[in-house]
Amino acid sequence: MNRKQLSWVALMLVLGIARLAVAANIADTAETGGPKGPDADEDKVTLMQKSVVAGDNMRSTFKTGSNISAVSPGDVYANETKSLFKVDRIVDLHGTDGGVIEIIRIAGNTNPDNKLTLVKSEKKEAPQEITSKKSVVDLFFEGGPFLYPIAALALITILLGFNCGWIYRKQRQCPAAFVEKARAALERGDMDAFEDLALKEKGLFPYVCRAMANSYADSTPEDIERRCEVAAAARINKLRVPVRALNLISVAAPLLGLLGTIIGMIIVFEALANASGAQKAQALAIGIRVKLFSTASALMVAVPALFIFWIFNQVLGGIIAHCEVLAEDFVHQIRLLKRKGGAIAEADEDDDTPVKPMKPKKLLKEASV
Repeated sequence: MNRKQLSWVALMLVLGIARLAVAANIADTAETGGPKGPDADEDKVTLMQKSVVAGDNMRSTFKTGSNISAVSPGDVYANETKSLFKVDRIVDLHGTDGGVIEIIRIAGNTNPDNKLTLVKSEKKEAPQEITSKKSVVDLFFEGGPFLYPIAALALITILLGFNCGWIYRKQRQCPAAFVEKARAALERGDMDAFEDLALKEKGLFPYVCRAMANSYADSTPEDIERRCEVAAAARINKLRVPVRALNLISVAAPLLGLLGTIIGMIIVFEALANASGAQKAQALAIGIRVKLFSTASALMVAVPALFIFWIFNQVLGGIIAHCEVLAEDFVHQIRLLKRKGGAIAEADEDDDTPVKPMKPKKLLKEASV
């Protein structure tokens, strides 16, 4: 091999090495996002700002569980849909447990969501990713305005549950001591004492007994029975108000949550009008997850309300059935009193001899002989 051939081989080797170096440089540039230098991060931010819609400088707080002790104001982070957020200030630091930062949306129109990726920072030790840390309260505020009436329905359900537990008690609506004293008064024929007992007690059955004693002397047994039915229906209608409200909540809460989800989805679709295909899919998944929290919250209210309604509706039905049995027994006693009183009155009309006054007990005793 002569000198000319050696020179040609050396030139080919040099060109091959140069080509490999250029290829390696291009690969490194593509992998790292651009050439390294003082203006590299600025160029990257500028390119990302051009690829999305302009930001609206909306301020928001980002609560994270990542260590943000190396984060400084001015750092720029991007979410999964390439919206850019500039760190404005550090609100709170908890060391390795994370903290809270205030950020400004400088590009894009989507929210920070769960993860932010570093785009620009003056510190090399700045975290490359920070993840959000959301509590139930945070999800509540992100779920939309319909979560406020759903929360109100949850509070009303709790109050109605305690109210039903208090008023739907047999001892309150049909006190055993009152039943014994009222039955004894009817057996004696003492309607005044019977009426006094009914006026002093509260509850469903004492209310029905007041209707029995009202205008007793001028009423037939049929009139008394009709009055009892009207009084019982009015009282039972008032007692059913709490369980009807629970039934309404169990039906209305899921519909309210579904309405909130649908309106939230409409807002998400409008916000994604200018996004690209990949960004649109990511933002849509994020929006659906957040807005479905409205429906989930509504079901968490409706299901317990339905169970509470069923339980107390059964309890109230048992109380009403027990009061019906006692009312039939008491009306039967009143019919007997009316018959005895009518028989004594007919005997007094047939007998012209003067009748000496008699005590009620003795009168009932002699009339029954």
